[in-house]
Amino acid sequence: MAELDQNWLTEGIFDYEYKKYVLMGYFQHIRDQFTHNRLHPYLPELKQHLDTCVSIQKNKSRIKTGLPKNLTGIDVSTWQLQYEEIHQDDAFMSDLNYILDFAIPRFSKSIEEGTERFSEVEENVRVSPVGIVPLHLQEGYLLFLHTFQPLVSVFQYQLALYNALKERYLKTHYVETVRIGVGNTVSQIKVDLTKRNRTMPNPATYVVESKYDYPLQETLLPVAERLMLREINVA
Repeated sequence: MAELDQNWLTEGIFDYEYKKYVLMGYFQHIRDQFTHNRLHPYLPELKQHLDTCVSIQKNKSRIKTGLPKNLTGIDVSTWQLQYEEIHQDDAFMSDLNYILDFAIPRFSKSIEEGTERFSEVEENVRVSPVGIVPLHLQEGYLLFLHTFQPLVSVFQYQLALYNALKERYLKTHYVETVRIGVGNTVSQIKVDLTKRNRTMPNPATYVVESKYDYPLQETLLPVAERLMLREINVA
């Protein structure tokens, strides 16, 4: 299984054993991705799935709380009224309970594993300014040095408002990959980018270096974005 549909809980066969089978396949896929240090988009997806499950569980409990109950007595130690619930969960609600009880702790565990691996990658990645740092850091360029090749992948970034997780984030788009050497350093790349894009006469430019050859799109880019948010002081 490559991905888990956003509406996985309600789509297809609604059966505990079937949903458990679907989830186990998904979590195995996630473990494989994390093992190869591919963190994005899997970690944000896990968080969204967890939030959805927790929200459904809370709403289900709220609905159940509002259902009618029979008064059975008074607890004299606390003077609280005691009630007996009239409503009993039907087969659908029972399966929903089983599915959520199975899914929520496993989503949480996968998020914890992904977050730990994200932190490990952060420790091995360095983001450094190229040249003089301007006052305006909300947009500029990220230059990713390839670990074992004389290449630099260039991304333009811009600070955006909030994503689906209600977090500030960087919008990035790929510009080009260029070869570096004696006549084409990262400083020269910044000069060339400035000449080509007159809307940013002094762009904030940072070089991203890694000790290990992590996947660019799935790992280095989201880690660099997080480090840049701290640099801009919005993380």
